[in-house]
Amino acid sequence: MMPMPLKPQRCCKNCASHVRIPLLNLSVLVEARIVNVGKQQPDSPETQFVWKVLDDGEDGPGPRSRHGLVYDRTSQSMILFSGIVWADEGWLPADTWEFDGDNWVALKPRISPPGRHRGAMTYDSLRQQAVLFGGQGSSLELLSDTWLYADRQWQKWPAGWWTAHPSPRCGHCLTFDESVGAAVLFGGVGRFDRSLGDTWLFDGSRWKVVKGPSPRPRRYASMAYDPDLQGCVLHGGSNDELGKESYGDAWLFRDGTWTRLGADFKTSPRDDHGLAYHQSANCLVMLEGVSAERGILTRGSNGWQWANAPRLHPRHQCSPLVWNEKLNGLLMYGGEVRHGGPQFEATLLLRCRR
Repeated sequence: MMPMPLKPQRCCKNCASHVRIPLLNLSVLVEARIVNVGKQQPDSPETQFVWKVLDDGEDGPGPRSRHGLVYDRTSQSMILFSGIVWADEGWLPADTWEFDGDNWVALKPRISPPGRHRGAMTYDSLRQQAVLFGGQGSSLELLSDTWLYADRQWQKWPAGWWTAHPSPRCGHCLTFDESVGAAVLFGGVGRFDRSLGDTWLFDGSRWKVVKGPSPRPRRYASMAYDPDLQGCVLHGGSNDELGKESYGDAWLFRDGTWTRLGADFKTSPRDDHGLAYHQSANCLVMLEGVSAERGILTRGSNGWQWANAPRLHPRHQCSPLVWNEKLNGLLMYGGEVRHGGPQFEATLLLRCRR
């Protein structure tokens, strides 16, 4: 049984599927004051986050979710690849887009990876290239291919029967570990709808499996590099497609070893949520994803904090959250409401001011 057919999943009966829905007035900036979930330090500085709509989507990639998104430091632009469009019973565009901070432009590389959703994509800052692995293709097949992107061109990593690499999967995590100079892959969904719990490293030329204790198998978790902890933080996810067994725990991968983080890193269960390090605010930022409480969570030295903010849109999931150095904020594109529900096409930026 394949894990994710190209039809709505976890979608309620009254969901207005396959339609575009408005986000908010583009002239409005929404401020989110961050307050501690637990005890707040009296002398801690207040942090305000501002959501800004950079592009309303009229001339961009269009409504989609479960796509790849990275910030290319060489071109100082966002790179978006593929994803799923729920309209017309669901299809997977094999397109590549670039966003320079003002406009989206469709690129035409010589070759391109096949279209997919729930693949994973990260940016290798050491080798100045994006890395794409796996996903689910248009024939419901699980993919195990690796692609590299640089200078507006895709190149397929030459895998052979003799080369080690992760098994076919989708819904996995992939994050570049700045401390070791390699991409870290964890988990996902394998054949027969089985959640995976293996860890792999990719150094730009070869994959290497990491042995030893690890988090329990899961799909649709989030992972981000935290420079304060000098490692990759894995959070949440689910053991099954229906979300009956979801997690709110957090793990740190550092020096080739997994360590479960303490209770102050734990939140309510969630999956398909955005997680990234906000370099201006010096903290991890987490969005709600599926089923969690509404709002933004940040984590600093005093534990997780939450934001009482006006809702920019209905519950938002299946959209990567990526730091953009040029724009000095976390950028997010697209996403969906409930699995298979209405999709977004706006480009949003989360900036910080104290």
